[in-house]
Amino acid sequence: MLHIYGRIDCMYLGSEFHRYWARCGLQDKHPDDVAYLHDSPFVHDVRPCPFDGPLEKAKVVICLANPNYGDGRDVAKLNQLVMNLRSGEEGLPEEFDDYYRSRIARPMGIPLELLRNQVAVLNICPYASVRMSGEAIRSAAGLPSVWQAQKYLREVLIPRAQTGNIYLLFIRKLQLWGITQSLEEHGNLRVIKNLAISGVMPKILGQEIREWLVRKRYITNLNQCESEAHENSQV
Repeated sequence: MLHIYGRIDCMYLGSEFHRYWARCGLQDKHPDDVAYLHDSPFVHDVRPCPFDGPLEKAKVVICLANPNYGDGRDVAKLNQLVMNLRSGEEGLPEEFDDYYRSRIARPMGIPLELLRNQVAVLNICPYASVRMSGEAIRSAAGLPSVWQAQKYLREVLIPRAQTGNIYLLFIRKLQLWGITQSLEEHGNLRVIKNLAISGVMPKILGQEIREWLVRKRYITNLNQCESEAHENSQV
């Protein structure tokens, strides 16, 4: 385990949000949340996962609700994955490619491999559940770890989006994020209204982000990948 802590210690010289999560270590609840989760509506066999992907370096950050790992999950594998993700340097994990491909890559029209190190997913609640409604929402609203995600959003991500440095998308649980549907969309901040639980971004927004990524040269070999994909489809 020492190599895991070594990676985390190096990462958490960065933002306050990342240092906050470094304190959680191998625990199934963040130390600040323990007192509020005695009768928890969440699943705690998998360690809390505040984000997927390279959050500090990502050019597109998608704000969602919380993890849902489904039935038949390999708990040991997921716990190792969560620890790797908390380094803040890992790309979107291949274990969830079906989700990312249908909800992120396909609407953008960009191969997932090109997006893996450009996109991050930020969860308002780091604890898994089958659904995020009712009791789970009420419990999450009082968690210090949720307040930290809200703080990071307002102090870091929203200013970066409003100045055009990243695209910031709100897709799920706007109320928990403290965001209203009437929020003015300054710069690259987008509130996706009335979206179903599927969490798929509208294709028109995906194309907008694609054009921005290419124009800013964050994606530079898109044409080559599309050509190779077309050739493979002809074989």
